[in-house]
Amino acid sequence: MGPDVRLAQAHHNCVMTKQPRYSSVTGWHQDIRYWSFERPELVSVWLALGREYPDNGCLSLIPGTHLLEFSRERLDGALFLRTEVPDNRALIDARVTPLLEPGDVLFFHCRTLHAAGANRTPDTKFSLVFTYHTVDNRPAPGTRSAALPSVPL
Repeated sequence: MGPDVRLAQAHHNCVMTKQPRYSSVTGWHQDIRYWSFERPELVSVWLALGREYPDNGCLSLIPGTHLLEFSRERLDGALFLRTEVPDNRALIDARVTPLLEPGDVLFFHCRTLHAAGANRTPDTKFSLVFTYHTVDNRPAPGTRSAALPSVPL
């Protein structure tokens, strides 16, 4: 990303949990749908606080999707990937599901399609998630992305 990186305070920067019995499936999406910056060049950093695997709702990602443009027909109204579209099925079939151990870190571009399953175990899954951008990629004025100042690293 370069030498002048900032932590975006208005997005992520939290403990993400997947509760047993109450968690749901998170559909295929790109995090950029939540953010308003000059350029769609942000990185999410996911820190596993415990084991992450399919039974407890770990992340799956589709490599290379940060480089693709998606027509509106391939996305639903909430900007989730429509799984019934044949071209989307081919992408989903290329997914990777990294198994994480406590302390493992996963970096991914804000345009990388990712999803997560429901937690089918008796234990809560905990992760820390942070979002970073370069100083020259400013949040759009008046948006949620600009609500809090970014923190220099």
